[in-house]
Amino acid sequence: MSAFGRPYAEAFLASAPSGYDVAGFLEKASAVKRALLRDERLRAFFRAPAVPAEAKRKALEDLSGRAGLDDFGQRFLRVVLDNRRIGDLAEILSALSAAHDKKRSIVAARVTVASPIGEAEKAKIGAALSREVGKAVRVAVEVDPRILAGFVARVESEVFDASAARAIERFGENAKEERSQGRGDRKVPGER
Repeated sequence: MSAFGRPYAEAFLASAPSGYDVAGFLEKASAVKRALLRDERLRAFFRAPAVPAEAKRKALEDLSGRAGLDDFGQRFLRVVLDNRRIGDLAEILSALSAAHDKKRSIVAARVTVASPIGEAEKAKIGAALSREVGKAVRVAVEVDPRILAGFVARVESEVFDASAARAIERFGENAKEERSQGRGDRKVPGER
């Protein structure tokens, strides 16, 4: 997390109206973030010192309005723009999400699966991890076919490896251990 992300997150949470839908803001502000990340001309527009501040405010107001941001959310983005940090919106939103999760005692889980999964599977994995760590869990899914099947999850400093690749590795380790202890030479009944 960048040095300035946390202060923006703390300022947002401290100034948000009571009961404010932070998750809703994050979802809608992420649409603005994606627009900035995808369009180089838009990023250049906001970075250009020759473009008047009022033109930038008008463009941001249009973007945030299309994203469905309420007045408080739009004012926050205006502050980010006025402080010349709109290019760092992704980091600011990430810091806000982390601070909001911490405030609600939610931990992040990075789950790696072999192929894309649906929301139902994601929810089942999240529920299992939540039971295991004793806290609410926010699941972010990555795909890596090298794990073959199952999943590998990292929650804070704990790793839960329920992958087929790890099961195969454990099988090999157990077989090697049995051979080294002399149990691998046993004959199957009826074998000569």
